[in-house]
Amino acid sequence: MSTPLWAADTMRQVITPSDDSIVLESLPSGPRISAPTTPTNTRSLASQLERVQSLLTIARQQGDPRYLGYADAQLRVLLAKYPADLGTQLLQARLLQANHHFDAAERVLNTLLASPSAVHSEAALMSASIALVQGRYAHATKRCHQLTGLAMLPFSLICQAQVQGATGQASEALARLNALPAKQLGLTSDQRTWWRLSQADMADRLGSDNSAETDYREAAAAGSAEAVAAYADWLFWQGHARDSLSLLAPWTAHDGLLSLLTRAEQQLGLSKPAAAHKQQALGRWQAFLARGEPGHERELATFYLDVMQQPATALRLAQRNWTVQRETADYRIYIRAALAQSAKKDLAILAKWQASTKFEDVRVQRWLSAGNAALPSSNK
Repeated sequence: MSTPLWAADTMRQVITPSDDSIVLESLPSGPRISAPTTPTNTRSLASQLERVQSLLTIARQQGDPRYLGYADAQLRVLLAKYPADLGTQLLQARLLQANHHFDAAERVLNTLLASPSAVHSEAALMSASIALVQGRYAHATKRCHQLTGLAMLPFSLICQAQVQGATGQASEALARLNALPAKQLGLTSDQRTWWRLSQADMADRLGSDNSAETDYREAAAAGSAEAVAAYADWLFWQGHARDSLSLLAPWTAHDGLLSLLTRAEQQLGLSKPAAAHKQQALGRWQAFLARGEPGHERELATFYLDVMQQPATALRLAQRNWTVQRETADYRIYIRAALAQSAKKDLAILAKWQASTKFEDVRVQRWLSAGNAALPSSNK
């Protein structure tokens, strides 16, 4: 029997391989960084900041933690050299956000928002995004209203709809988002993905399957790990495990997506690849915990509940995740783990939160009515 993940988490010791064949981490394929990780004096600050931003974009799209490390190495030098530069501070907040250091990111953003500046709107939008992730809806609303000016109007509208959609008005919020003129907004590919995922999430929670699938599919087409994970998970819960597997197959280098792939393989009775991927994912997650890095408790809880079938461990992870993140996926994995363990205290915590926020989710309501959250039957 493998060491329970919660136990590994408390030990957090350095792993020293006893043999060269032992793999501590599997890294995604892709281009290596050709430029030096330390910024050169000959490059302008603007170009160096652009370089850091591009690394953060790659990290988000591919789910590759190496690029966060590259960005961190370059940003440390810039912060030491230009500590008062607003653009450098904004990227510092973005990096902290990407690494799930939300409180630290908020401190930087609060400093940037203390007075009007060229980065004020970007800082407000980032702060709103963090608040939405954490379920701090009043704060998110405040930040949404700080997105002023014609250029920021689409973001303000989407931001307000996101808050509305999480606080008992999902139907109205989805209608507002659907009414926005997509082609006239001038959004980048990443921004369109953000918008589509917001629509898909609301449609999913309302049980509007056709709308949810359209938006998930369009979001995933852009190729970001986040969108692929969301669409693959939706397909799985619709009973389309084989479609979920096909979508996830190219993403075995991404820890969270590998876990979802393994779940789909198990559901389809593909014992040989499922066993291999299960062992691979387990090794990665244990190494991740041993390194003591923050975040990813949601993905870990899903892996331990669905793949390892260890609901007690999954519940501990879901509890810890809930203190940091309160998005739809966080709510669902906590509910599922609590139901699997008949954890009345946790179910009461979630019921109280749902009553106070009026968060709508028809799938969760079905689970609660049935008294369990069993995996769906695969029909494709």
